[in-house]
Amino acid sequence: MSWTAGGDWMCSACQHQNFKKREMCQRCGYPKYGGPDPATYICNATKVLAGDWYCSAMNCQAHNYASRSSCYNCGALRNDHAAGGYGSNAYGSDGSDPPGWKTGDWICTRLGCGIHNYASRMECFKCRTPREYSGGY
Repeated sequence: MSWTAGGDWMCSACQHQNFKKREMCQRCGYPKYGGPDPATYICNATKVLAGDWYCSAMNCQAHNYASRSSCYNCGALRNDHAAGGYGSNAYGSDGSDPPGWKTGDWICTRLGCGIHNYASRMECFKCRTPREYSGGY
């Protein structure tokens, strides 16, 4: 950690400049004093957001953002677009809502989209496909 004028400090893990009053980094949560090895701290941090999914291809299990239609790690296609639901190893497979979801939220079923939409939307905010769309293209 390095200090700046007035007692503000720079995070050892992500190099974000924080106000003196903060005990943890505003950006990554790394503690002001002590903490794990800063070189590996960011590498192990992951934040799963609404609609994110895990690759179900052989031994991949990579975390992918909701906007991806294929796995960033192995290139496998997301296998739950056609159903408009979740894969067997993603949030919701046990009936629970993913973090950040509210009752009635939905996933666009258009092939290649798969974006999380709020319940109040009648069409996908990304591709403008109607909520009731059932085609593949």
